[in-house]
Amino acid sequence: MEMRRVLLVAPDFNRGFAEHAKLMGRASAKTLMMPLHLATIAALTPDDIEVTLWDEAVQGEIDESTELERYDLLGVTGYVAQIPRAKQIAQLCRRHGVTVAVGGPGVSLVPEKCRDDFDVLFIGEGEFTWPQFIEDWRHGEHRNEYRQVTKPDMAVSPIPRWNLVDDVHNYLFGAVQTTRGCPFDCEFCDVIYLLGRSPRTKRIDQVLEEVSNLERLGVRQIFCCDDNFIGDPRYAKDLLRELISLNRSFEKPAHFSTQLTMNVVKDEELLELLADANFGPIFIGIETPNKESLRETNKFQNYRIDLVQAVKKIQSYGLPILSSMILGFDHDDASIFDQQFEFIQECCIPNSTINVLTAGEGTKLWMRLAKEGRLIKADERHDESTWGTHGGVFTNIVPKQMTRVELMQGYGELITKLRDWDNFAARAKGFVSGINREPNITDQVSQEEIGSRAEQFRKFLFSLDEKTRRNVLDIIQHTLQHAPFMLEKILRLVAYQFRLAAALQPAIDRIQKRAELEKSDGFELAIEQATVLIPDGFRKAYDTIFPKIYRHVYVGLLDKACTETVLISIFTEFLARWGRSLDKFTDSYRVYLMELADRTIAIENNSRQASPPVFTQSSAFTQEDSAIPDIRKTRLAEEIFKAVEQELRRP
Repeated sequence: MEMRRVLLVAPDFNRGFAEHAKLMGRASAKTLMMPLHLATIAALTPDDIEVTLWDEAVQGEIDESTELERYDLLGVTGYVAQIPRAKQIAQLCRRHGVTVAVGGPGVSLVPEKCRDDFDVLFIGEGEFTWPQFIEDWRHGEHRNEYRQVTKPDMAVSPIPRWNLVDDVHNYLFGAVQTTRGCPFDCEFCDVIYLLGRSPRTKRIDQVLEEVSNLERLGVRQIFCCDDNFIGDPRYAKDLLRELISLNRSFEKPAHFSTQLTMNVVKDEELLELLADANFGPIFIGIETPNKESLRETNKFQNYRIDLVQAVKKIQSYGLPILSSMILGFDHDDASIFDQQFEFIQECCIPNSTINVLTAGEGTKLWMRLAKEGRLIKADERHDESTWGTHGGVFTNIVPKQMTRVELMQGYGELITKLRDWDNFAARAKGFVSGINREPNITDQVSQEEIGSRAEQFRKFLFSLDEKTRRNVLDIIQHTLQHAPFMLEKILRLVAYQFRLAAALQPAIDRIQKRAELEKSDGFELAIEQATVLIPDGFRKAYDTIFPKIYRHVYVGLLDKACTETVLISIFTEFLARWGRSLDKFTDSYRVYLMELADRTIAIENNSRQASPPVFTQSSAFTQEDSAIPDIRKTRLAEEIFKAVEQELRRP
């Protein structure tokens, strides 16, 4: 039997990266990050299937000249911003008769916008659903949708198949994922919507093996792809201690970067471990100096501390912060732009990503603004990607204390001031001056190498304008005088500033174009008419109702593996029937819901060809199981609720 062939594709969304890589001393790099998602899915694919990885940022865009007919299946993955390109790829493949499967955060957030464009959808994480699909596909009986409801234990996530990547030097960063999920509950965040609030961790020995594999391949910069690296602080410390030891065994220490939260400031041991493991920069969602906006968005881990002092303390360990800042909260008025600038300058945060608040579909913010009639239809969003050097320029919300034009123009003025080289130099030098602890890293760059790198950088600067050259030379000299051990990290920060500055004018041009459109006579925004909102009357009763329905379904089903599928079906059908008229959950609704559960159980039990579309690491129940799993310590109710809400959004 001829071997089947699978092509796994990452759509390109990193244009404009080349200059940044050159400034970082990595002119060969074509894009930012090694395709961890593709390499992981490849590792989940059986050995008797030939797998090819195609990263468009490296290998170029797939087009009519690509030999698609040699593949039996194409899998494409990506974020929301990559979905339009993924749809183009799918159209091309379908013309060649190739089955197209799609997964990733973009699909998991808005599956209803993808069903018509792909043959198979994967909603949620893929450790169980991808192998199940492959088995179904090989037997010619795959479904068109696979949903993972409960969150997989990361122990089942395999070591990525980096041997399928042609040349790691095409990438600026290697990639390792150590955790998933975040314990916090920020209103705007889609991380908790996608990955949950209970941090899950990978075995430390596997993380070390993955890091070692990358180091052997020649990777020197590694990004820990965690939305909150310290979601489980005890695990983070244990991992960092092992990483420090491993890093000291390498000929040259690897450099690490990651994302974490401001509560790291409360743990000095954790800060020391991060510094000694050679982390930096670290991406932190500071969001805003406006305390009322922090309270509004439920970001209490930032609200309860002095942000300026917290930032300075973190950076005093030689850990430069790459801050995420957001404009356009309900408590933001026109004064927020100056507040943000003054805060960033005072904190001496070298680089910041500035975003306009956007409501991701399914998030608490999206649901709240939908109720208030303040969401803009998707076709009213600007066609530029919200992923890029300047974060999200445009937004799908109607601000509360300023117009959309004022928000856009204020954003443009803020990034113009932040990208100014005088202002950047003041922040960079302030950061260096604030360092009071040298990281304990062995085999750091020698003084001779430092001088060589600085000289190379000086030569490059002679091609620049006088203001830029003066500021960069000043930063380098200041670093060599006050903290020479930080020079390599400082050069990285300078390189990122070059990228931000180069992207400034195109961003300003797009802002101006959009502002002129929205100010023009006759222009009206199309407001999203939300019809998929679960009524408050049901939401308030759900936590009480769910355990009873769960128990009833679990006991009644012959095939316990169908439990989650049946629960989703029951609640979806109930809300589709009664949702709009449900103000208060009365006894009559309870009776109807139980009757509906009985009917659904009977249908499932009578079905001889039932093939449930939900798979979990704990769902392999047998008919002999008498004990009902205790769900009190799980988030099953929350995950079922999210799945039901998505089902109700079907066209």
